[in-house]
Amino acid sequence: MTETISPVPIDRRRDRIVALVKSCGFMAVEELARRFNVSVQTIRADLRDLQEQGRVFRRHGLAGPAPNPDNTSYESREVWNRGGKRALAARLGSLIPEGCTIAIGTGTTAELAAECLSSHRNLTVLTNNIHVVLTLQHAPGVTLRMAGGTVRTRDLDVIGADSADFFGGYRADYGIVSVGGMTEDGDLMDFNMDEVRARRALMNCSDAAILMVDDRKIGRKALCRDGHASDFHTVIVNSPPSNSLQQRLVQSRTTLYVTGTAQA
Repeated sequence: MTETISPVPIDRRRDRIVALVKSCGFMAVEELARRFNVSVQTIRADLRDLQEQGRVFRRHGLAGPAPNPDNTSYESREVWNRGGKRALAARLGSLIPEGCTIAIGTGTTAELAAECLSSHRNLTVLTNNIHVVLTLQHAPGVTLRMAGGTVRTRDLDVIGADSADFFGGYRADYGIVSVGGMTEDGDLMDFNMDEVRARRALMNCSDAAILMVDDRKIGRKALCRDGHASDFHTVIVNSPPSNSLQQRLVQSRTTLYVTGTAQA
């Protein structure tokens, strides 16, 4: 006589799905249905609800662990692919003229960009990044305007509504941002919606928005997807992007610069 395996109760099943994909990585919906003795439709419903809760990530019939809701520490990111970031920053420095107004966003790439702009004269710099202020505090003739509000002490920056209100009150010639991650097709990823709001506000206040993405960010997972590389006037990368992304950038008339990797 064939033994019938009883389905696992829904709450316990969903907890076990989360634990399973954390330990095994991406798994097919069909495999999960077999393991838990339920239909594929039931597993899809489980995964839909779990993704809405931020507990798993779904992609093309597969389920995997949810992206980390927080980025790694600032100190870790400072040394992560530093050569690639320096190459981006050096190219940026050659594109920005003296005597203009620039808005600079958050992150270690932005800090290196500020370092490459420190010899430029008579800049007005709008930023929500304390590291940028510290980098440019002794630069010749630079006027610094810093977003007020709640400081994210881990990264020493101001994000969310406070930064959006700040950038919304100005107009910049150039806006300079990086992102938490980017898909091979150019979709932009960040770790929370407050970072997204800050990036949007900075772009909206700039006549020419510039995106800097080092190659370690390509394919990197982050929780929030918003915007595309083709939304920018200029994109600077340190390795050639996919053919599909290059075609999209040509269609949007986005200027693409591909640098090498500088010595760290």
